[in-house]
Amino acid sequence: MFVFIDGVIIGDGVGESSITELCQETLLLALAVCFEYAAWRHVNSRGLFVLMAGFFSCMLVRELDSIFDKVWHGFWFWPALLIAFISISYVMFYCRDTALESIADFIDTKPYLYIVFGLIIVLVFSRVFGSGEIFWKNLMTSHYENLYKRALQEGLELFGYIFIAYGSWLMLWLKRKSEPPLKNS
Repeated sequence: MFVFIDGVIIGDGVGESSITELCQETLLLALAVCFEYAAWRHVNSRGLFVLMAGFFSCMLVRELDSIFDKVWHGFWFWPALLIAFISISYVMFYCRDTALESIADFIDTKPYLYIVFGLIIVLVFSRVFGSGEIFWKNLMTSHYENLYKRALQEGLELFGYIFIAYGSWLMLWLKRKSEPPLKNS
């Protein structure tokens, strides 16, 4: 629907400032904030939630690459690397004991499948089907139009992020039901 609004109603295609892209960024920001809040609320799973908040923050920075490209092309890598370093270091030094067991428990849940399926869509399918060089230029030859490639890529990314958001919401909802939050130490 958002791809349709971007391409047909608004008519600007699916670019860096489209409704589709804004929805992706909003979902990633919501995920990062929700997992950071969950890390604060659920001390026994803090390591897992800090890592997830860091991961989705890195994905958000990557989605915002057009803003970071104003500094220089590829600059997004450095803020993402800093976020990853801080998240991993925090878990290693402050809540290592809550990470591995929480991750192992999480892998054995239904929300895990939704999140992994969404990540496969975002990181694999959208890249393969969104690659102009590999797929579209060979398929469309002289009729190649970048708009089709971008629409499919951005649409698949949003589809994947919706799966990730649903799995994350389900995970947090189940966590809230099964484990009352502990006071921070």
